[in-house]
Amino acid sequence: MESYLYYAPKQRSEWGNRFRELFPEKTEEAMREADDRVKDNVISWKGMSIDMGDSIDWLHNPTGDKEFTWGINRFKHLRSLGIAYACTGDETYASKAWEHVSGWIATQPCPWGLPPEEATYFQRPGPWRLLETGLRLRQWIYAYHFFRGSDSWSGNAEKLFLESVKEHARFLTTYPASIEINHSIMHMIGLLSVGLSFPSWEESEAWTAFAVGRLEECLREQVLPDGVHAELTPHYHMVSLELFVDCAVMLRKRGLTFSEEYERVLAGMADFSRRMTRQDGNMAPFADSYANQPPDLNAAALYYDRPEWLLRAQLHEQFWTVGPEAIERLLARAEEAAPGGDKRGRPGGEAGPEGEFRRRMGAVVGPGGELQGRAGEGASSAVGPRVGLGAESADLPFAFPSAGYYGLGNGEQQLIFDAAALGGPHGHADALSFEWCAFGEALMVDPGTYTYVENPWRRHFKSTAAHNTVLVDGQDQTPYLRTQRWGTPEASVRLIHWEAERQSICAEHDGYAGRGVTHRRAVWFLDSGEWIIIDRLSGTGEHVYQHRLHSRLQQWSIEKTGGAGERESGSASFSLRGSCLVGRADIDLACDLLLFGPASMEVDVEDGWESIRPLELEPLKVVQALLTSDHGGWFATVMKPRLGDADGKSLGIDARSNSEGGWSAELDEEGRPVVTLMRNGRLSSFRLPE
Repeated sequence: MESYLYYAPKQRSEWGNRFRELFPEKTEEAMREADDRVKDNVISWKGMSIDMGDSIDWLHNPTGDKEFTWGINRFKHLRSLGIAYACTGDETYASKAWEHVSGWIATQPCPWGLPPEEATYFQRPGPWRLLETGLRLRQWIYAYHFFRGSDSWSGNAEKLFLESVKEHARFLTTYPASIEINHSIMHMIGLLSVGLSFPSWEESEAWTAFAVGRLEECLREQVLPDGVHAELTPHYHMVSLELFVDCAVMLRKRGLTFSEEYERVLAGMADFSRRMTRQDGNMAPFADSYANQPPDLNAAALYYDRPEWLLRAQLHEQFWTVGPEAIERLLARAEEAAPGGDKRGRPGGEAGPEGEFRRRMGAVVGPGGELQGRAGEGASSAVGPRVGLGAESADLPFAFPSAGYYGLGNGEQQLIFDAAALGGPHGHADALSFEWCAFGEALMVDPGTYTYVENPWRRHFKSTAAHNTVLVDGQDQTPYLRTQRWGTPEASVRLIHWEAERQSICAEHDGYAGRGVTHRRAVWFLDSGEWIIIDRLSGTGEHVYQHRLHSRLQQWSIEKTGGAGERESGSASFSLRGSCLVGRADIDLACDLLLFGPASMEVDVEDGWESIRPLELEPLKVVQALLTSDHGGWFATVMKPRLGDADGKSLGIDARSNSEGGWSAELDEEGRPVVTLMRNGRLSSFRLPE
């Protein structure tokens, strides 16, 4: 007699009813999908409707995208059929699910006898790639809980299914792949699901031990000491975190645990995900990530009992793993922890800039804690201080030195600085780039990821030119070869200085060493709310330097400032004002910007793009300082946001010459850029750390 990992058949109807009560919209969505599956075998894929035939051909692929074949062979579509069956008890749904599973078993024999290097190749085509084998096995285990005891899944059907499950498990243990990439986590989550779901099977104990050992190795190999996944890509970090947590949840259900080291690193992964969240509630989209993805920490919130991490929009995904009691308990605790508007980041009643921020945030965070507006569309009901004033203040500054990500700012502003390595195939050529948020909105952004398909857009979104850093001679910091392959030499980044108390950082990269150029950048955040960025490009020979800033502010005015004093010092300065935040006509948010550089520096604004969602483009404006020089170059930037009708002198930047007070920048006697500020009779200077 098996003890059930998730729930017994007699509990299925009860769980279905409680799922409907907790998530009525998701229930209706699943029912619609299930009804469509029952009616025909049309699959939706990236806006296309594809008829797979009356008897599904699991290798049919009219898209030209091999991800399509991989995707349909993971069987995630069984989830909607399972929910429909749990909610209604209608055998039609169980029958359709069995039609798909049995049809697959009959037509996709296991490819035993493959050479290990072929079987374990991570881009191997077809349904028995190890990634699909593990993910399919995981979905089949959920399906078994949904449909066991139904007419369609009983008798010989059940025997056939369980034999195929065993074959999957044996295949995964026969061909262990490299543990260096996150695919290996997905291989093992399928195997662990089998071992723990069927503890009475002769091989289950060995399968469980094998999976646990490999998962421990995966964590040690793939995750850096500070808890950041080695691919340095927030999206794939989140994917890996959820998988690692799900494995820990399954073990806990059987009274087992991973090692203390596994648990320690896992907690660090959750912390990184939380801190890499923008003020608008979405993950900072560095590398192959997207800007419409709030960090889904629900698995971790349930595992660690942290209601403040709850993301209601995705909570239904955890229901069939942890059960209704755990979901309801976390929801109750979240409500208890946030009884008033301020605790959810809702508008408060304070006066002054902070109260204005809270009032403005009412347009970003709805009365139920849901994200609204351009960045938050589809990301509803994020409960907890991740969205709102308190979270950013408490979490800044932060440092993940092994990874190279750093955060500066306060409750009103947030800057995430990228001093990370390339990170592998999912990395972008973005060393020393940054994202800047103010008053709940992203003002200067990473472009995100438009597509994985090899084409000019893929190359653009991974390029140095698409990021908030300095481009040299129009070339990438690391040579681009194709969609998920970089050339050599690979740019490396060295941290020069980090001082959390003073909120300052300095780093440099050698991506242009082959051109004889080294780029060093320093950033300071001042108590006055202003930011200072100094860039130095050290090198010889003539080069073109482009200091590029990608902004969601759509209107920019440019005024060349300074005069004879600046000409004598060999420097130039420009004062800029950005306004009209794209997609947010309800918020009067602007940015004051000063750009300094050598006398020959020019400044312009051009069109740019970001991809908030796959295959969608949103407009940006790119503020660019341009310099051609045969003896190196430098740029200095001062920036500060302006909210509403606040007094220009208190929130803006005074761009008058240094003799009268205000900001200036020039080279010192040793040829190093220095930014100076004269304010209230006090002179402050900022230099690149050496």
